Amino acid sequence: MAQADEIIVNCGNSHVSANVFVSTPEGLLLKSSGLETLIHDLTKEEAWLDSLVTGLEKLSEKMSLKGEVRFIFPGNLLLTKTIRVPHVDPEKQRKIVAFELSQKMPFPLSELIWDYQIIDDDGVEEEVLAFAVKPEVAENFSEKMLSLGLIPKQITPAQVLDYSAIRGLLGDSDDQSEVLTINIGAKSTNLLFINPTGFLIRTITIGGNALSQNISDALGITFEKAENLKKGYFSQEITLAEDDPSIGVIQNASNQFLARASQEITRSIVTYKRLKKGKSPQKIFLTGRGALLPNLARYLIESQQLQVEYFDPLSSVTIGGGIKEKIKPLLPFMTSEAVGLAITLFSVDSTETGGLSSTINLLPSSKIKSLGLKQKLPLISVALLFLSLLPVPSILKHYNYQTRLKEYENKVSKELSILEKDISKQRLLHSELLFSQEFVSELKNSQTPLKSKIEGCWIIQDVINYIQGIISDEEIGDIWIDSFSLAKPSIKAYGMDKDDRSENFILTLSGRYLVRLNKETKQDQIRDELIELDRTKKEKLTAYFNQIPLIIEIKRKTFSIEGKGDLFNRFFSHYEYEIILDLR
Repeated sequence: MAQADEIIVNCGNSHVSANVFVSTPEGLLLKSSGLETLIHDLTKEEAWLDSLVTGLEKLSEKMSLKGEVRFIFPGNLLLTKTIRVPHVDPEKQRKIVAFELSQKMPFPLSELIWDYQIIDDDGVEEEVLAFAVKPEVAENFSEKMLSLGLIPKQITPAQVLDYSAIRGLLGDSDDQSEVLTINIGAKSTNLLFINPTGFLIRTITIGGNALSQNISDALGITFEKAENLKKGYFSQEITLAEDDPSIGVIQNASNQFLARASQEITRSIVTYKRLKKGKSPQKIFLTGRGALLPNLARYLIESQQLQVEYFDPLSSVTIGGGIKEKIKPLLPFMTSEAVGLAITLFSVDSTETGGLSSTINLLPSSKIKSLGLKQKLPLISVALLFLSLLPVPSILKHYNYQTRLKEYENKVSKELSILEKDISKQRLLHSELLFSQEFVSELKNSQTPLKSKIEGCWIIQDVINYIQGIISDEEIGDIWIDSFSLAKPSIKAYGMDKDDRSENFILTLSGRYLVRLNKETKQDQIRDELIELDRTKKEKLTAYFNQIPLIIEIKRKTFSIEGKGDLFNRFFSHYEYEIILDLR
């Protein structure tokens, strides 16, 4: 039996795209594709939905879209959490995930629509990536889409979909490879680390909007004008005179964006290597419309010393004849998430998608039923109209009609009596259940302090491991620790109330580090060289502490090149940090 078309709409922050896929004997076919830029103030999130509705209305008219649609949501509309749970049978898995997730989410799970995906499984523990959305957000969005004639069938997050597309490209030959996919969007950039057992996602808050904002600040123009100037200049639709000062501003803003993005990518790779015991990506794939920025690939090759390629998600997809030539050059940069979702939907064997057998759906089942009913209301109305035209008077002429009606009334009355008795029993059971739930809740709350203390012990061990890491860190080098202490913060000293102090600790750390001079340094340059090398080492040491996840704030840092340190005679400095930790 032939599979129906799948309409996939990617709701980006700055544009909306629609793609229609169908599975053929030759493989996946992209029948049609369209793109509309969203016209609104990109710095105001509340304006996004109205702009999306306007863009989709135009897109639906151009592409004749109607019926059931799968929607891809941007990450900024969702709550995201990564947790680790024991490897258990699938039927027990959701209960365990729900329990662990309820401890991490800022809102009760009963007040959220949530779903999850296993992203890594070593046979002992499973790493779970969970997404949640507030019901009012999903329902408001669904009502808007229904008004356009689009029936939401699925709402799924964009972050996880690149994985299926990449696995489809890599195939079985690259099962042991470590790959980093960088998807640059308008507000954020998704870093997808793919490894043999699964994948890891990290989102950094750097996107195309950051470059537009840099241009806006430098030229003193509005954000919208800076956005249009950026797109026009880099797409060569706008030509500026050689002596136009705007060229230098745009290039400088572009260089700042590249430097900042590369720095965040480097930090993420360092964190990934620490989590994966030294393993690091061997190749980088670029995708997303932000990847169209000139010199991006070359900059990453030089800064990361890795092979960089532009990812073409359509390499294994047939392009239909109905797609306009104008949009074809943009397709590789706007379809990776949609292709990843389509591959998962049409794949019979989950190994084709790297082990993903299903996709996340943040649309509640009750909403799906109600939306389907609303689509049937016109048909029901027509049916009722025809019924009203039936010859009712002739039916009433039958002599036994009233008798049958009375018999039916008696039968219903007896059934109602039985049901009322059953309801009374169920109410009694319900009251007993409520008592049990309250008892379990009180018992659980009484164990919370003990559980918190046990978890704190493990977290303190993690803190010690992180701190010991500076000794072996090759970028810092020649460093040792003289003192290390953990203590509860003083209320007076840190301005915290009693509740704030319950999960916070103060880490006091001091030691020394050696500053090595280059052999070629001349005698009259030694002092300046020592000062510069000492400054660099301070920055690297502070940067190391800033990337430790448990650190809330570096409250105080002190460096001594004289007294406790002796930089100019014995080439070492003394450091001391006072750091606030969150041990939750």
